[in-house]
Order: sequence, then C-alpha cells, then structure tokens
Amino acid sequence: MADSHPVSFRILLLLFTTALCLALPTQTLAATLVGNVYSESTNQRIIHATVRLCDAGGTRLQDSTTDDSGGFVFAGIPTGTYILKVAVSGYVPSDTEINVDFGTGHGVTIFLRPEGRKSNHNAGAAAISEHELSMPEAARKSMEAGLKKLYAEKNPAGALRDFQAAVAKAPEYYEAFYQMGLTYLALQNGPEAEKSLQTAVTLSQEKFADADLALASLWLTRHDSARGEPLLLHGLDLKPDSWSGYFQLGKLELYRNHLDAARQAAEKAQSLAPEQAMTYRLLSLIHMRQKNDPATLADLDAYLRLDPDSPEAATAKKIRADVQQRMAAASSPPPPNSKPQ
Repeated sequence: MADSHPVSFRILLLLFTTALCLALPTQTLAATLVGNVYSESTNQRIIHATVRLCDAGGTRLQDSTTDDSGGFVFAGIPTGTYILKVAVSGYVPSDTEINVDFGTGHGVTIFLRPEGRKSNHNAGAAAISEHELSMPEAARKSMEAGLKKLYAEKNPAGALRDFQAAVAKAPEYYEAFYQMGLTYLALQNGPEAEKSLQTAVTLSQEKFADADLALASLWLTRHDSARGEPLLLHGLDLKPDSWSGYFQLGKLELYRNHLDAARQAAEKAQSLAPEQAMTYRLLSLIHMRQKNDPATLADLDAYLRLDPDSPEAATAKKIRADVQQRMAAASSPPPPNSKPQ
C-alpha cells in the first residue's frame, strides 16, 4: 500500500464542495468522481497515469493524472454515463464504462494489466511506506478491504467495519484512522469523523499531511479558523504540491476579503491542477470582487470548458453574460449631447 491517500483526492469529495458555501453560491456540485488505479499483477497503486473522462460516445471531456497514491478526481461533473480511459507506460490501456450519480461516496477502482506481465515492480507503482510496512499484515488486509468497499463498492458502512478491524489489530495505524474519518463523513457523522481524523493527526504527530489537511478542512468548514488555519498551513508545508490545500486557503482568504492573498492561493491551486474546474470558479469570484471583468470572463470561460453542463455551469453562464454586458457598456462611447434649440 502507498503511504497515504492525498487529501486532494479524498477530502475534496467530502468537504471542499460543501465548504464552497463560505464564498460561493449556495448550490452544490452535480457529482464528484474519485478513484484509484492499480496494477493487476502486483496490486500496487500506479502513479502518473493519464485518466481521461469521456462521454458515453467517447468524446474527451476532462483529463486527470493519478497522484502519488494512484488516486484521481473529477469534480463538478453532471450525472450520467461516462467512459474512463486510463493509460500509462508499461501497461495495457483500459476503457471502463461507469455511471455517476449524486452519491457523495462515488468511487471506482481501475486495474491495469502490465504489458507482457514482465515484472512485479513497475516504475509507475507507488511504494509501500515504512510505517505501513510495520503494521501487521492482517491489519493491512483489513485496510485494503475497506478501501475497496469505500471507493469501488460505495459501501461506507462495510468499509467502516474493515477500518475498525484494522485499528483493532494495529492501534497505531493512523492511515486507517484517516480513512475512518473520511468514511464517517460519507455517513454524515461529523462528530465521529472529527474524532477519527484527530486521532490520525495525533498518532502521526502531525506528520501525515493528508490527515492534517483533512482535519483542517473540516474545522474551516465549521468556521473554526483558530484551529483550522494553522493546521492547514502546516499541512501545506508538509505537502506543498497539494492543489486542494491551496484551494482551501484561497477560499479562506476570500471569505476574509483578503483578495490578493486569495488570488495568489487560487492561482497556485490552478497551476497545480489545471484540469480542476472549481479552481477557475474560485478565481472568477475573486476577480469579480476585484472588479476585474476581463479576468473574470477568462476564468468563467475556462470553467465552462471543463464543466459545461452542470447546474453551476448554468449559473456561470448567466454571470458571464452579465459581465459581457457590463464590459460592452463600459466600452461604448457616450451618446452625443443633444443640440440646444
């Protein structure tokens, strides 16, 4: 197993789309699709694989890349039937038809077959961390079973039992407590989610960035910036390539009306994850507050290219029309003065 499941591909599913209420319109994203890519022969997660989201006819909609734990996410997509095309060097490409609904725990697991099945060790496979290797094998098997139930089978209740079994066998297994926290969030049990995430943070001595960022995001969603902000910044120090962490920081600064700081954080998130539609949506709100109509229009155009059909896209199109109208009015010459009689 890899040493973590980055918050950018887990907690977004359960926190970030909800937390948009701090600064964004009060609608929720249509659906979020998360998943993991594994090697069929070794059961290791495959990093840096290209994951292409296509419509039912095969037309490309969005691209993503698996992170250091083999995870990917597509946020704010309309419900319906899609095809996931996954490819990476050394493996046979895979096409998988999936159905995306409004369930907040929707996840898929993709297994790729190595070309020729030559080796059990592949350059794109994520390594098992020293900490997880120190956990008893029985605990790690319970953890894997829980991950499959949570993300592939959409069975959080069953996954919770597996994660509980894992920590019963290995009380120091903070990665399992982290997954328990996400599972409780999927079950809409906020108090238990907080307890589990806090346990993960404590056991890891705040050295497990995913748990730090997850707990920080939960606190910030509850407007608890006194605890949430320091932990968020600490998590970003540990994991400076977390686009979702910068996305959360951008929302926090926007909520405070610190517009320059919000823009810098949102731009960092966008640079780290250029295919994530919600980063452009956040940037459009910041630029709108800054009364920068050309930048707002560019943000909305980028957002709509990635998310053209969701309910949020309909709102974005109305805002875009208003911005265009305002820009046209500002550039029109004033009417000539009427001549005196």
